[in-house]
Order: sequence, then C-alpha cells, then structure tokens
Amino acid sequence: MTDSPLRGRRIVVTRPAHQSDALAEELDRLGATTVVIPLVRIEPLEDETGLAAALGDLDRYDWVVFTSANGVAAVRRLAANLGEAKVAAVGPATASAVRTLGLKASFVPERFAAEEIVAGLQPLEGTRILLPQADVADSGLADELRKRGAIVDAIPAYRTVEVEHAASELAELRSADVVVLASGSAARSLASRGRAADGPLLVCIGPKTAEAARAQGLPVGLVAHEATADGIIHALVSHFGES
Repeated sequence: MTDSPLRGRRIVVTRPAHQSDALAEELDRLGATTVVIPLVRIEPLEDETGLAAALGDLDRYDWVVFTSANGVAAVRRLAANLGEAKVAAVGPATASAVRTLGLKASFVPERFAAEEIVAGLQPLEGTRILLPQADVADSGLADELRKRGAIVDAIPAYRTVEVEHAASELAELRSADVVVLASGSAARSLASRGRAADGPLLVCIGPKTAEAARAQGLPVGLVAHEATADGIIHALVSHFGES
C-alpha cells in the first residue's frame, strides 16, 4: 500500500478544534489536505447546580457512565476526584479522559451501542447510575438502562452549540471529497445547512452518529468500526485503497 493512500483527497473534520488535532495531523501524514471546520462547540452549562449536587452525593451511585470526553471534562471542572466511584466509559478516548480523574474505567464496551453498555453493566435491577451527558443527548441509553431496572439520573453536563460559518467555509463543506462527522449534534448541524445530492462522502465515527445522520436524511458513506480517530483513519484508508 502506498505511504500516501489519501493523497489528493480534501477532507473536512467537523469536530471542535481542540479535539481535531491528532486526526487532522494523521490525515495530512497520509497525504490528504485536511481542513478543520467545527460544526459545534462545547460550552459549560449556564447553571451547573444539578450536576454539582449529583457529584456531591456520589456515594448513592453504583456507576458513573461517561458517553464522551466532554462529559469527563465537565465533571473534572466541578469535582477534584470521584473517590471510589465505579466508572464506565463509552470508548477508548473517553476511557483515556477518565484517567485524568485518577480513575480507570471498570468497563469499556467494544463498540458504542446502548445494548453493549447495558449488557456490560448487568445486573441492573435497583442499580443507581449517574449519566452526565450533553444537553441535547439522545435518551436511548438512559431508556435502555431503565428498562432493565436501573435508577438513572441523566443530568446535563455541558452545552452543544452550533457554530456560525462564513460563506467560504460553507462552500468548503459542500465541495470537499470527505466530511467527517463525530457526533449526532454535528450531523444535525450539517443537515440544517443543506447538502447537494452529489456532495462529499460522509464518514461517521460510529453507529450512533450514523443513526443520527440518517435520521436527518444524510446519506452516510462510511461508518468506522471503532469509534475513535484511528477507526476513522482505517475506514478512509480501506475505502480509498479499494477505489
């Protein structure tokens, strides 16, 4: 395989800038021309009293379940540590963020899917779970945990805000060869801006993002098997290597 399998490909990464560096650098190394155009930005909640109260009473929870590194960052801002709390992380990047709290995730599913997280936390009857998440998070995971008998406090931990773009950035989004989507909120933001029928190949970081994109009518081209930057790289290299 060539050392530059993505040569000549123009790829837009839509993650917030501070989360895009490693992926953009690797895409560039593989020959792509990479442009970072965040579709959303992450902000603290205007009122964090709900999350602060939950973190101040951690002894009542059997599990703290993190579905993103952003949730970990929000918790870290309010709590110096989580004591002896048992933590689950949705994937390797989130598990890495958990280590900044001085903890190791007790459970990390092989892929981000509600059923895999639910299965990994069994038995759930009567189990109390804290689920810090985005203000616009899908309720699917909390619903599945509750169906199995868990008592779930799904608490907003941060805000996801759409980013306004200049006309030149919107043109880039439409004319690139590839647009990488790493969250459902990014998919919804892209859909709200319109997309030509013959637009870029859309690559989603995992099945949840792909599900959100399809719900918005976006034609998903590739889905990474592993919900990480490495998973996106592998999907792109495999796809263009076969083209």
